[in-house]
This record gives sequence, structure tokens and C-alpha cells, in this order.
Amino acid sequence: MVAYVSQLAFKTVPHFGKISTKNLASYAPNLMLWGGAWASCVAVYTSGWPIFQDTFYKKLPYFGSYWVKEVLPEDKQY
Repeated sequence: MVAYVSQLAFKTVPHFGKISTKNLASYAPNLMLWGGAWASCVAVYTSGWPIFQDTFYKKLPYFGSYWVKEVLPEDKQY
């Protein structure tokens, strides 16, 4: 015996525009790779700027001492 359904059963998938959770999960590795590359480029580009050195880079736990400049007392100009 065959059981018939009187209506079609649709489920709506939650989405934001054309991006659903399935699409986002499939794009996640690429987004992480490109996001990491972008963050690395920004870090390399801004590493020579004093405001970024004082605000971010000198406060890094292990690598912060690279940006701290120790000037010897005999080299200081008054």
C-alpha cells in the first residue's frame, strides 16, 4: 500500500542573503587562509610605524622586545 501526502513539506534553510550555514562551512578554510594572509600583510606593512609599535607590537609577550630600542646613556643627545 502507498501512503500519499496531501502537501509538500518544505523546510527553509536559515540564510543571510545568499550565504547559508552550509555555504559558510564550505568557504571557511579559504576565508581563514586569506584572512591570515591579509593580517600578515598588515602586520608587515605597519611594523615600521611608531604608533603601531607603541600600541600593538611592543606589548606582544615574546616578540615585543624586538621593537624596544635601548639607547646607551653615552649615545643620548641632550
